Amino acid sequence: MKASKKDISSKLAGLLIQIHEGKNRPLIRRQASQLLSRIRPNDIAKAEHRLLKSGFSAEQVQQLCTAFVLMGIMETGKADLVRRLPDNHILRKVAAEHDLFRCFLADLEEVAAEIDRQPSLSAASPELMRLSHILEHLQGMAEHIAREDDVIFPMLKKQGWESLCRSIEKEHLYLQITIEDLLKLRMAFQNISFGVFKNQLTSLVRYIGPAMREHLFREEYVLFALALAAAQDPSLWEAMKTVCREIDYCGFHV
Repeated sequence: MKASKKDISSKLAGLLIQIHEGKNRPLIRRQASQLLSRIRPNDIAKAEHRLLKSGFSAEQVQQLCTAFVLMGIMETGKADLVRRLPDNHILRKVAAEHDLFRCFLADLEEVAAEIDRQPSLSAASPELMRLSHILEHLQGMAEHIAREDDVIFPMLKKQGWESLCRSIEKEHLYLQITIEDLLKLRMAFQNISFGVFKNQLTSLVRYIGPAMREHLFREEYVLFALALAAAQDPSLWEAMKTVCREIDYCGFHV
């Protein structure tokens, strides 16, 4: 006999609590893998509501849901499923953009370290020109985020993963604000002391590097894998691809 929706939401809530308590991880991974394929819309919301009533914070619940999905996907051996998609699939293109963002982050950290070592810089210095170039590329994240927020996430929310999507959307906001702060700081170079400029640059880069890498990991190994499981109809992906063309892909000029 198939478990009722109530049973599934109860099992999910119990499994989330076990994850929180650090119970037997191999066993939890197997249970997460089995349960992941049976979850339907509203099961997640009901399980989350149970945990919130039990005293868990919204942030804790989001973290536990992420851990549950990641455990389930890792157990099935499909963690790199997005990387095996055809090159013209929209998620494959999104993942390729992620790789570019990682490259730009590495460049940003490198140039920030170079600037921090300098006793002074002029407005025409190679380091500042390189910083400007990198930040222009990072601005391309706006189109990338728009595609995820407006095309991919609505489909996932319909499948019950609204809390996870909201968590990722919040990260999008923080990342965009940090990129804007970096751009404002670069524009203010001649109006503030070099010491203040270096300190603020170092602080912003130390935040955005780890934050963006964790964000990209969560998208690729949690949300995108869920999207592939939720939308198996090729016509649905073709429809989403049409919308993505209207939004356009990131404006990289490599």
